[in-house]
Amino acid sequence: MEPWEQVGGVQLGLPAPLDRLAGKPVFCASNDTWAAVVGLGAMREGYAYNISGTTEVLGVVGREPARAEGLLTVDWRGLFQLGGPSQTGADTVSWLLALLGRDGAAVGQEIEALLAGPRQPQPLLFLPYLQGERVPYWDPSLRGALVGLNRRHGPTDLAFAVLEGVACLNRVVLERAEAALGREASEIRFGGGAAANPVWSQIKADLCGRPIVVAASREPGLLGAAIIAFAGLGHFASLAEAQQRLVTVAHRFEPDPARKPAYDALFALFRRAEDALAPISRDLVAAAQEGGALADLARHASPVVSLHAD
Repeated sequence: MEPWEQVGGVQLGLPAPLDRLAGKPVFCASNDTWAAVVGLGAMREGYAYNISGTTEVLGVVGREPARAEGLLTVDWRGLFQLGGPSQTGADTVSWLLALLGRDGAAVGQEIEALLAGPRQPQPLLFLPYLQGERVPYWDPSLRGALVGLNRRHGPTDLAFAVLEGVACLNRVVLERAEAALGREASEIRFGGGAAANPVWSQIKADLCGRPIVVAASREPGLLGAAIIAFAGLGHFASLAEAQQRLVTVAHRFEPDPARKPAYDALFALFRRAEDALAPISRDLVAAAQEGGALADLARHASPVVSLHAD
């Protein structure tokens, strides 16, 4: 069935307050992710989307089916999404805050405070694979890494590295999708909790080289479900028109040409670090799983020595 196709009506005899919905039409719609793409106004040819919650989903929408290594192709009856879910996202920020002893209940405020601090001239690389990775690598044995630490690096440097590392992964997926579709996305519609951070939005724009557009709705999945229903009710000629009319843009972040050379260089180093460290990650995971000498390290804790004056 088409997402905007009616599957039936709400049944009679439901308990209050649902009884008031009796006879109302129910539409097919879709899962939370694809409904959110509609709620961002990105379920249109030539658009890209990035939904950033605990983990992230990024893809590009085109008219023709395409295939790219490690990416998923999802058919929306005439529109094809090429991309998919990663295993990383805002959860990496929560991990960093816990590591630094920050308040995990105030993620937005804490990361803003970190980003406001001084940054060292030499950047850090962060591979964000704390729990393996889905798109585009599908490798549960990948592990994260901070590359290039020196004595002068502090919490602000770590914060920027985490945000830039996730954005580098976004660029990997975006480049594969655009190459397969044979065209660049006009813009990336950005939603989810991370979209509230303007610094991360600008980093994504600069690293991906595409405008990042943040919609006004804080719940794009709910808005997307409503848009699908309005299209199904015939209030709009098409789903594309419904998105154009009902999605409001709150902020637009253009790529800064002055930052392009630095971020292109950082991305090249990120890709080199991925290639170099992936085999080491797999060996570390395999050694622990096989119960070898490395696995013994966790079982042999350092002895506790009590020192006291006699």
